[in-house]
Amino acid sequence: MQIDYLKKTIAQKIMFKITTTQNQNSLLNEVTITNKSLNIKSTIYPNLGASLQKLTKNSIEIIDGITNDEKGLELYKNKFNSSFLFPSPNRIDDGKYTFNNKTYQLACNETALNNSLHGHIFNKRFKIIKTEATEKSAKITLSYSNNGDTIGFPFAYKIDITYTYTKNNLAISFNVVNISNEEFPFGLGWHPYFKSTNLSKSTLNFDGTKKYNLNEKMIPQNEIQIPFKTPLTIEDTFLDDCFLIEKNQTIFKTPDYEITLDFASTSNENYLQCYTPNTRDCIAIEPMTCAPNSFNNKHGLQTLNPNETFDWQINLKF
Repeated sequence: MQIDYLKKTIAQKIMFKITTTQNQNSLLNEVTITNKSLNIKSTIYPNLGASLQKLTKNSIEIIDGITNDEKGLELYKNKFNSSFLFPSPNRIDDGKYTFNNKTYQLACNETALNNSLHGHIFNKRFKIIKTEATEKSAKITLSYSNNGDTIGFPFAYKIDITYTYTKNNLAISFNVVNISNEEFPFGLGWHPYFKSTNLSKSTLNFDGTKKYNLNEKMIPQNEIQIPFKTPLTIEDTFLDDCFLIEKNQTIFKTPDYEITLDFASTSNENYLQCYTPNTRDCIAIEPMTCAPNSFNNKHGLQTLNPNETFDWQINLKF
């Protein structure tokens, strides 16, 4: 009996644990995932588009998220920390597009450039529909349904996002279902910022030779050669670019940690947006299924028929 008790005690110590916290401002409600033995802690905000706002390993901060207060909410509105991008990652020029011979006008939330930016689920309230914590993993599934009443995107859909935590990996899985009675266009993306205590000495590595040349509105025009070779030691490089990469893998290495992003794509090309804020304390590394302005240029654009589903997964190895 004593041996069984010891086994149970050890298992309890190394198990993943999932807790939920309700805050006065419900936008700041949290789902926290911990494993004391592995020294992992992570936080998801269901009512901020199911976004990931904390990921630490061995007390090292990996994700640059928001604080749990009004200041954090204001930051999220401007920086889109770890937001999920659907149905259109990045920008749509003037918010206008034509699909199946119909013209649509999206809301332009990037007022300075008059673009529609980052889709419309980044601020939606997701329902927690499943949680599961075991000795080896933790899994949380969150769901959002839209009845087709979004300005410029009158198509009904459901999207489920599942986080699966294991020892050194976070898998984020997406399942999109068309619940309308007509086909619609879409793309998916993720907008995480990764912390670095010394960005200039951090390196970014991916397999690709081309990026998009952008106009004054940050809209892709044509493909040009990347003006550097990878792996890139960032030093004083400023990035705000979409790269066409040949393999669905990106590696980011800082003086404190190293991560690998693997992401699947059903298109012939893979897309990666990278951005270095002026604070120079983090970098946005954004896997996407399509290019910016894909509703117009069709680069990587997906379409989904009624009752069809689309699956995509990102693996963050840390």
